[in-house]
Amino acid sequence: MEEETNLGGAGGVEMKEEVGEEGMESFEPTEDELVLHFLRPRLRGFAPRVAGAVVEADPCAAPPWELLERHGLLGRGHGYFFAARRRGKVRRTPEGGGGAWMHSGNKEDRRSVTELGVVARWCMTRYCFYLRGGDGAQQGRRSTGWVMSEYEITDPRCYRRADDGEEDQYWVLCHVRRSIRENVKPHSRRR
Repeated sequence: MEEETNLGGAGGVEMKEEVGEEGMESFEPTEDELVLHFLRPRLRGFAPRVAGAVVEADPCAAPPWELLERHGLLGRGHGYFFAARRRGKVRRTPEGGGGAWMHSGNKEDRRSVTELGVVARWCMTRYCFYLRGGDGAQQGRRSTGWVMSEYEITDPRCYRRADDGEEDQYWVLCHVRRSIRENVKPHSRRR
């Protein structure tokens, strides 16, 4: 079964949600759709165009498989999250999480254009999740095969201003998923 959701109004973008055999919805927006139809409205104080498609949760609060499980997304294998922006190249999980998101690359100075011609400047930062610990030769960090793409709008005009003139909290949109790289070792794909 396939449903179409119109996200842009007249002349806007249409995104498809497919419902599989097990009832799981497949939500696969493009980067432009993430920025223009989810993150930008969030920053401007508007309700999301597709309710429940992006969850408000800190992706650094738990290892990725636990995060997805908490929000009923583990069966889908990936999820989209709104989170407060953080700074730094390492994002650690709380004590007992045993891991950290480590910076692995950037896409800077990107632009998306709305159906009305408004340009939104943004960047994307990629992180890989590594586990800590181990014995002997395995001591240190090892990749788990999980990645996170963090989208941030860099244009301050896209943020809503509060009454007192201060900017509201900066939000990012994170896509947490398993890596699609073929060279990830099979044992790394487990949890």
